[in-house]
Amino acid sequence: MADTPLTGFPEGEFAAFSTAKMSFFLPYTENTTPADLNQFFDRDIIHVTITPDKQLEIALPDSEIQLASYGQILSKFTNGKYKVIDADYYHKNFNDPIVDQNDRGIL
Repeated sequence: MADTPLTGFPEGEFAAFSTAKMSFFLPYTENTTPADLNQFFDRDIIHVTITPDKQLEIALPDSEIQLASYGQILSKFTNGKYKVIDADYYHKNFNDPIVDQNDRGIL
């Protein structure tokens, strides 16, 4: 598999720390399953749609609609907000992913 901006990230949901608090992340790739999305968004999944061109549309009430494309990272913060970011933003603002001994993401 060729290097991508997400090379080195766990396949599934993982946690990491910013300077202030815990945040949760899910790389959005061709391998992201509906089960991954259900686990990540939990009750908010009703506001998430996969568009015909495979973008992920996040349309939470009282928030601007966000679109995620393959190769981006979905971020979930403790205040209930979501943000679509790229690997550069992640590396500038968060510590390494928290993973187990098999490099799988852990919460």
